[in-house]
Amino acid sequence: MNAVSLLRELVRIPSESGREESVAARVESALRELGLSPVKEGRNVHAFLGESGPLLLLNSHTDTVPVGEDWTKDPWAAEIVDGKIYGRGSNDAKGCLTAMILGAARAFARNPPQGRVCLAATCEEEINGKGLEELIKRLPRPDAAIVGEPTGLAPAVAQKGLLILEITAAGRSAHAAWGGGVNAIEAAARDIAALSALSFDKTHPALGRPTLAVTQISGGTRHNVIPDRCKLVVDIRTTPDYAPEEIVAQVKARARGEVSVRSQRLGSVATDVSHAVVQAALAANPGAKPYGSPTLSDWVFLKGIPTVKAGPGDSRRSHTPDEYVTIAELEAGVAFYERLIRNYFALAAAP
Repeated sequence: MNAVSLLRELVRIPSESGREESVAARVESALRELGLSPVKEGRNVHAFLGESGPLLLLNSHTDTVPVGEDWTKDPWAAEIVDGKIYGRGSNDAKGCLTAMILGAARAFARNPPQGRVCLAATCEEEINGKGLEELIKRLPRPDAAIVGEPTGLAPAVAQKGLLILEITAAGRSAHAAWGGGVNAIEAAARDIAALSALSFDKTHPALGRPTLAVTQISGGTRHNVIPDRCKLVVDIRTTPDYAPEEIVAQVKARARGEVSVRSQRLGSVATDVSHAVVQAALAANPGAKPYGSPTLSDWVFLKGIPTVKAGPGDSRRSHTPDEYVTIAELEAGVAFYERLIRNYFALAAAP
């Protein structure tokens, strides 16, 4: 099976989050063509290779963000221009998924390693991660995992988490012409200024410090009424050095408004660089350096499982108009995953 042909087929199947049924069916049929026995559950597909030994999970997602505006190429044509395969999802993350499937198939086609691989193509990564979150509960627990995302084949050994807070500033309404009252928007502005001065002291070796940004603000009902409520949304990218409760306490100490937690389910994760799965990834791409990733992925649902995030492509192209992955990146990704699989099982078997 040819990597370029398979990726172009997958890109030509629109699969915005929640609408992955058709692309999942094509992934299932591709796995059957490779001689595997895939299981399709809803919009998730998984298959096993190997008979016994340690279990390595290879996971990537089938869904994409919406197409958006400003494309100069047809987002569903999978057009090839100057060695680049264009289309929504080509880079994030159908290129990774294609390379994973074919890399694993190659690893077990000749001189199969002493171990098992579970290939898992999951849905809804771009919106809530429910695909892998639900599937992982029904799979045998992996000894290690690879999450396929465009990293230029460099292994991400840590990933920031996401903590979302809401702050509600309270005021007292009044007629804008007469003045008086308490302006909740002004109160919220003071909280924004206070939060901008908040700094985190602990520095993670791969991820640095947490970041905090006020990303939404809403308040007021009419132009002539002093607003009595104003709500802020705060996006905080966390590191393993801080428990969510610790960060919430620091925000509460700064803000005068009422602080509540909207979401803290997407925690930060990290893997020790000495672990076999990290060393296997580094050996599969000599010269690459481990790094910390600021972007989220389904790795958040693999807590406690040694994991690296790695795949062909460039994260900066994700979600952009004229998204693409190069043919050279894709083919290098196939070889990378094959080497990684062989390296991991060789290291796992070492005394």
